[in-house]
Amino acid sequence: MPSVFSIKRSGRHQAADAPAWAHTLLAALRAEDIHHLVFLPDTVMGRLLALAEAQEDDFFKLVNVHREEEAVGILTGLFLGGQRGAMLIQSSGLGNALNALGSLAMAYRIPFPLLVSLRGELGEFNPAQLHMGRAVPGCLDALTIRHVTLRSEDSLHTLVEGALKTCFTAEEPFGILLSAQLTGWKSEK
Repeated sequence: MPSVFSIKRSGRHQAADAPAWAHTLLAALRAEDIHHLVFLPDTVMGRLLALAEAQEDDFFKLVNVHREEEAVGILTGLFLGGQRGAMLIQSSGLGNALNALGSLAMAYRIPFPLLVSLRGELGEFNPAQLHMGRAVPGCLDALTIRHVTLRSEDSLHTLVEGALKTCFTAEEPFGILLSAQLTGWKSEK
C-alpha cells in the first residue's frame, strides 16, 4: 500500500514543547468553535500551530497563506460559509493586511480574531522589526479594530475569552497581540 505524504505545517516546532499560553489560546479558540487557523509561519505561531496540528480529533484546520491579505479573504469566505477562523501573523506582516482589513473585514463586518506576535519590543535584536512592531496598536486603532495585548499568563484566559466573545458579538475583527513578555524573546540565531 503506498504511503501518504503529509506536510508538517508547523515546521520545526513540536507539540510537546508548546508553552502554557499556547494551550490556553487553543482551548479558548476551541470553546468558540474556531476551526480554521489561517497563518503565515513564524517562530511564535509555530509553537501554537504544532500543538493544534497534534490534536487527535482534527478539530483545527491549518491554512497556510503566502500573504497576509490573502488570509483576510479566506476568513471572509469561511465566515460567509458559516464557519469561524482566526488569522495568525507576525507584527511585520500586519502592514500588508491593512487595506484588506479596512476595506473588507471592517466594512462588511467579518468577525475573526487577529492573533499578532509582536516584534520590535524591548530586547528586539533586528532593527527592521522595530518600527512596524511599535506601530501595530496605532494601525489597529486607525482602523478602529479593538485589541488587547497579552503580556503574562496571569489574566490570559480572561482576556482571550473576552476578546473572542467581543469579536463575534461586535461582528468585526479583534486584535489579540502576543507580547514577547508572554511568548519569550526571539533568539538572534
